[in-house]
This record gives sequence, C-alpha cells and structure tokens, in this order.
Amino acid sequence: MQIQQYIKILRNGWWIILAAVLVFTGLGVVFSYSQTPIYESTATFVVNPTARISETYDLLYSMDTLAGRTSLATTYSNILESRSILDSSVQALNITAEMLEPYKINSVVLPDSNILMLQVQGPSPALAADLANAIGTAGVDFVSSLQAIYELRRLDQAVVETEPVSPNHLVNIGLSMIVGFSGGLAFLILREILAQAFSPEEDPAVGEPKPGMPSASPLDPLL
Repeated sequence: MQIQQYIKILRNGWWIILAAVLVFTGLGVVFSYSQTPIYESTATFVVNPTARISETYDLLYSMDTLAGRTSLATTYSNILESRSILDSSVQALNITAEMLEPYKINSVVLPDSNILMLQVQGPSPALAADLANAIGTAGVDFVSSLQAIYELRRLDQAVVETEPVSPNHLVNIGLSMIVGFSGGLAFLILREILAQAFSPEEDPAVGEPKPGMPSASPLDPLL
C-alpha cells in the first residue's frame, strides 16, 4: 500500500479507530483500578567489622578482607531471605504465616558496596514496614551469633509508604490506548486488503472494446 491509501483508510475509518481506543481505554481503567494496591518498604544494612577488633592493624586487615569478599555480603543478604529469619519475624510480630502469603521479600547487595537493601512488598503499607524491620532485627541478631569479626548493622529503618508501587494507572491506561489504536488500525488495513482481494475484477473479454474496433450498435443484429 502507498501512503495515500493509508491516509484514505484513516479518513474513511477514523470512527472505528476512535471506538477501539475508547473501548480498550475503558477496559484498561476497569482493570487497573480493580487491582489491589501494592506498597513497598525498604530497609538498608551495612556489613562492617565489629567493635571487638581493637587493634588498628587488625581493623585495616579486616576492612581490606571485607572489600575483597563480596560473597560475605551476599551470604548475609541470603540470611535475611531465609525461612528461619522469616519465622522469627512472624513470632515477633505476633501474626500468622498465612497473613504473609501476598507479601514478597527481596534482599540485594548494592553494586560495589557492602550495603544490603531489604525490600518488602504487600497490600498493607504498615505491615510491609513492620515486617521489613522485624526481619532486619532477626537478621542482625542471627549474624551477631555467627562470629565476632563482622557484623550486620542497620542503616535505615523501613517506614510506612503512602504511595503504592503498583498498579501504575497512567501506564496501564496509556498501554490500553495504544492497544486500542493499533487494533483499530490493523482492522482497517485488514478490511481494505480483504476488500481488494475479493472485489470482482473486470473481464477484458466483456469489458471495454479494444482500441480501433467500432463500438457495437443496438441495430447491428437487425442489419
């Protein structure tokens, strides 16, 4: 198809595209606002030599060793996600394990650092923050019982967030509008292709007379 044909298709079928955009936008609004809001709370921790290392040389050596052992921070991050830490947090909060089914817990080590970031997502902003702080407390206590060289120290406590991280209504509605426009345009193009494919073609044997031949006259059969 040439660009003029696309312009003609849009001019003749713009109302179909508009209807598709309105329908899909409405569906996107209904879907987006029917989703349960999800909130996220974040707590941060640092892996650091303990205060029990008093000698300057030992402190510098432990810092240098820590810088070359990123696996230690990863280990502590995995401890925060462990089942035993979660069970301790559930007991500390005096809640049931079933209440935590819709919640997601993720702990990562920030690049080129010994900083751990613990994220808890769930439908209740208060419980998400309480759970992140309870996990942090249980994790710090557990790490302190492992050895006396390195410790897991809390940097920032999780706070109650008022804005959900999902659903993103603007993104959902915007995608719905794009889908509606694309679907309406695709329908128009397909309809035009099918119309051209199945339109009757003029038979040259019964069509216009060939150049140079006289046209037939109604009186010819009588002559």
